[in-house]
Amino acid sequence: MQKKNKSTDYVIGIDIGATKSHLALFDTAGNLVDFGYWGALNHEVLPGSYEQFHKELAQFTMKVLSKKNIKLKQVVSTVLGVAGVDTKSQYDITSSIIEEIGFKNFTLANNSFLGIPAGSPTGIGICAINGTGCTIAGLNKNYRMLQIGGVGYISDDFGGGYFLGEKVVSTVYSELFRKGEPTYLTAILLEKLGITDKYDFVDKVYEKIEDESLIIPDCVKMLFEAVKKDDKVAANILRSVGESYANGISCMIDEMGFNHTNEETNIVFAGSVFVKGEHPLLLDTIKKKVSEDNPDCKLNFIKLKVPTVAGAVFWALSNSENKDNSNYYEKVCTQLFDI
Repeated sequence: MQKKNKSTDYVIGIDIGATKSHLALFDTAGNLVDFGYWGALNHEVLPGSYEQFHKELAQFTMKVLSKKNIKLKQVVSTVLGVAGVDTKSQYDITSSIIEEIGFKNFTLANNSFLGIPAGSPTGIGICAINGTGCTIAGLNKNYRMLQIGGVGYISDDFGGGYFLGEKVVSTVYSELFRKGEPTYLTAILLEKLGITDKYDFVDKVYEKIEDESLIIPDCVKMLFEAVKKDDKVAANILRSVGESYANGISCMIDEMGFNHTNEETNIVFAGSVFVKGEHPLLLDTIKKKVSEDNPDCKLNFIKLKVPTVAGAVFWALSNSENKDNSNYYEKVCTQLFDI
């Protein structure tokens, strides 16, 4: 009797954010099978909170799997990086939801940790994310994990698209009504709002936010545009953010013991503000201060070139039965580079 061919096994990597979410489906040989896009799935920004997260994550997963006629039971390993998983209670609730959907062998972490395996070939190091939010994650050779920031006012997050966008708006307000230092940001934002009378400023900001013609995180682009015009106010904002990140990274170096090793420490920069920023001042400020504050450390700064979901894929592959993942890094990066 002829034996049936052994069915293919798969792994899934998922990156869930406050703006967009990605799901990458690979076979255990490291070949891309499909890639899915979704909107925000962070329970903190969904109107229906965890209930909506449960419903949409299930829909997202089945949408990708059904296209290839693959069953969830064929998925041998899944890694989910989820924004909004910052506390033990959030981890427990999210884990229960993932189990209810039907995932078996899965690993759950805050999505900031995905940048480490996505950007560091060794799979350990530090990831600083400056996208919608602001978080620093660390993973050392002893598999200890630590997150700094990402919990809003509690951690006094000084970065992220919302923070920086709001900073642009408030800085313009300060020039108009608090005798703030003149800045090129004012001309840019007033033109965006389509006003010439400063007394229309507040009304127009509310109006444009409501009709979604003014997206607060998109105002970050104005910061970089102003810095390119040698605007001192905008430059000071970026320097302040850079110094805050640098202090967090230096703390992570101490906490995780990276300052007690002769090995190189990989520091990965991820998120749209870091990766797509049109002026080097922010990253240069961080690199300079971290290097000065840690003179005895071998530091390797890396700007992430692939989506952070790649880190979830590497992680899932290493958790699968096929442990020979020596060629996965370049192979997976190549397949996800243009996605």
